[in-house]
Amino acid sequence: MHGIELAKTSLDSLFESQFNIYRTLTIPEEKLYLSYCSSDKEGKSIRPSIILKKIKRIFPKMTQKSDVVTRQYAITNEKATFEEALEKYQKFLEGGEIEEIWKELLIYFYHHKKKEFSRAISGMSYTNQAEKITLKNIHKMYGSNLKTTISRLENYRRCPFSFHMTYGLKLKENDNFQMTTIDTGSFMHEVIDTFFQHLEENEMDLKVISENEMRQIVNQIIDEILQTSRYYLFSSSAKFRMMTKRLKKVVLQSMSYIVYSLKCSDFKPMGHEVEFGNKSADKPIKQQLDSGENIEIIGKIDRVDVGKLNDKEYIRIIDYKSQIKRLDLNQVVSGLQIQLITYMDAMTKQDRFEPAGILYMGLIDNIVKAKKNLSEEEIEKEIRKGFKMQGLLLADVNVVKMMDQKLEQGYSDIVPVYIGKDGTLSKKSSIATKEEFEALQKTVQKTIREISQEILQGNINIKPYSYQKKTGCDYCKYKSICMFNPNLKGNEYAYIKHQSNQEILDGLREEKK
Repeated sequence: MHGIELAKTSLDSLFESQFNIYRTLTIPEEKLYLSYCSSDKEGKSIRPSIILKKIKRIFPKMTQKSDVVTRQYAITNEKATFEEALEKYQKFLEGGEIEEIWKELLIYFYHHKKKEFSRAISGMSYTNQAEKITLKNIHKMYGSNLKTTISRLENYRRCPFSFHMTYGLKLKENDNFQMTTIDTGSFMHEVIDTFFQHLEENEMDLKVISENEMRQIVNQIIDEILQTSRYYLFSSSAKFRMMTKRLKKVVLQSMSYIVYSLKCSDFKPMGHEVEFGNKSADKPIKQQLDSGENIEIIGKIDRVDVGKLNDKEYIRIIDYKSQIKRLDLNQVVSGLQIQLITYMDAMTKQDRFEPAGILYMGLIDNIVKAKKNLSEEEIEKEIRKGFKMQGLLLADVNVVKMMDQKLEQGYSDIVPVYIGKDGTLSKKSSIATKEEFEALQKTVQKTIREISQEILQGNINIKPYSYQKKTGCDYCKYKSICMFNPNLKGNEYAYIKHQSNQEILDGLREEKK
């Protein structure tokens, strides 16, 4: 009446949708093909549309075929048939057979779609494999002797081609005005290092410092660091100021646990940001390759702790991470996680320390989840579980108790161990004997030489690793350059076999024999 069209009701929309489906199904004159995906991109099964069930009730003798195992080819419209004819031809080139009808179709497309056909055929012989870098160019990029870091060698094992893009060609993304994990990680590391410097300069005993004193010192350090120009981004906008406020909370919570873990320990920090390099007190880690070339590894250890027991000095290496990280020996022996073992090897050789452990400490925003109301003590206990260090410790119960003085039985809330009723370390503990540590050190030394040799030989294969649903492509910036595709000829992952830590350690002992 007033020229206003009312919106359709839900029932109207449903009837219209049903009518459109009916019209679509009645358009074909000879054949009608109905298909559906059996799984999504993650491999999870998908239910077929309810329409298929209705049609099956109307036509109970209708058969259903799957092309998951064997592809069903059919001549339908020109575009689909052209693609299927090319697939048939690809299989023919690989040694398969091709029916006469598809030969005739290929001849047809050759004459009637000459340009598209020619382009598709040439694409079948395309390869994205990277050629070796010449020795002359390798020397231009890295020199005759390789100077590198452990993280770079780990990156090579993630994917040689990605390594070449980053460290050989030195490609960089355009700078974005945003706060990254590198920025926040550097900030947190600097606060921690400055805190321990403050204690040392003011001759303050960590064992007796109170929670309030710690918070006052850390807050003052944070405010002073944020005044420096390198962290101007942290206060450049309201959004970043809010993120910085949350970051302060994370730093304070992490710092509180670091202090707690040291108060419960007989180990004391020997150094923070301990460097290996030409300008530091500790020399670079050096090795010589079979080819005669030398490699020098520089690096920085976040924290080195020392403890004394029975006239022996034990050392543990601690690496701060902005997320929870676990030591996986599968990744260690494959070259993806060799940093801590390498640093342990260097420290025990230079100063003749005994290995006590290698540990990751997560600097995280720990959120407690519970199905019931918890007391303050229970909440504190849950928070400590989140900050529990992960890694590998020496299989010596006395050394372990030095890291957690209050531990007599059960799980430690500081390190990854479990002491049974008999007072011994159980299989639930993440431990290794001194001999197993030494075997891991030798394995990693060998891996370092292998990686370095491949770099200096110019190998930049497009071969990302694949391990437990993770690959070297997951966060790679160069996917649009290499065009890696496991379905493309010559494109393969470097698969890493999964074994338990104990299986790996047993295997290392067998190799030693």
